[in-house]
Formats: sequence, C-alpha cells, structure tokens
Amino acid sequence: MKYILILLTAILLIGEGCKVAATTRIYIVRHADRTNPPEDDLIPIGVTRANELKRVLLLAGVDSIFSTNFERTKKTVQPLATAKNLQTIIYDNNANLLLRILKNSKGKTVLVAGHSDTVSELISLCGCSPPFAQIPSTQFDNLFLIILQKEKINNEVSTSCKLLQMKYGAITN
Repeated sequence: MKYILILLTAILLIGEGCKVAATTRIYIVRHADRTNPPEDDLIPIGVTRANELKRVLLLAGVDSIFSTNFERTKKTVQPLATAKNLQTIIYDNNANLLLRILKNSKGKTVLVAGHSDTVSELISLCGCSPPFAQIPSTQFDNLFLIILQKEKINNEVSTSCKLLQMKYGAITN
C-alpha cells in the first residue's frame, strides 16, 4: 500500500511538471465618447461610459492599466485606476506595449485604452482576428477581451489567442 501511494504521488508530480500554462487576459477599449477635434476631452456621456467601464471591470482582476498619452484615453481608464489604486502606464505604440505586457504581466489581467485606428492592430498583434479593420468613428461601446493561453508541454511551447467582443455602456452606432 505504501509503494502504491508513493507511485501515485510520483505520477502526479511528473504529470504536473510536463504541462505549464499561463493565461494572460487583455481587455481593450477605444477611449470613451469624446469632444470634436481638435479638442481632446470626454463629453458627459463619455464620462458616464468611463464610470461604466469601472463598474464592469472592477471585479475582473485587472492588475495593470495602460493608456496612450491623450486626455480622452487617460480619462477613460481613470475611474477604474482610482478605484483599484493603480497608476495608469502610458504607452506610445502597440508593438512595444504587447512586448511589455508579455514580459511584465504574463499570467495577469490588464486593461488597454486605445483609439479607433489602434485597437484592431493590437488585436492582430496578439494573434487574433479583429472584427473591424478600424473601429468606426461613431463607436465607443466595444469592449474586447483577448485571452492568450501559453502552454508548454514536454518542452514544446504553443500560444493560442481567443477574442471576445462585448459591449458596455450606452449603445453607439
């Protein structure tokens, strides 16, 4: 009986050593509803949407928040950052951002605020197929979740990308 328990324990330990997985979750939003250019701010419905984003993601386990250095993106994530006592990290391009996330936030959950012309590019860089080439300029209600699953089985590494498209806040065109 003693040897059977030792054998079963060894099998379980070996099996656990053969498979290592890390799941990284990346929530991506376009900034909330904004003023007309050249202004760079949120309109009242955009402020409401930013607070709705906080409500939706407050319990999602967000560990880090990334934003471009525009007021509209920073203000979109600010309510969640304040509620979770997180500092918003400024990024300037998607390729460097993705490398930073994969290096420093592997196995964690992050939020990224971008723009109508950058969200689809980031989705593509992650390995998923974006639903649009570019988000229409009138749409502010998309919330994307990218699930990057990296597995190492017997020294072979594979990464899969799953994309979920959701909506939050008031519906836009």
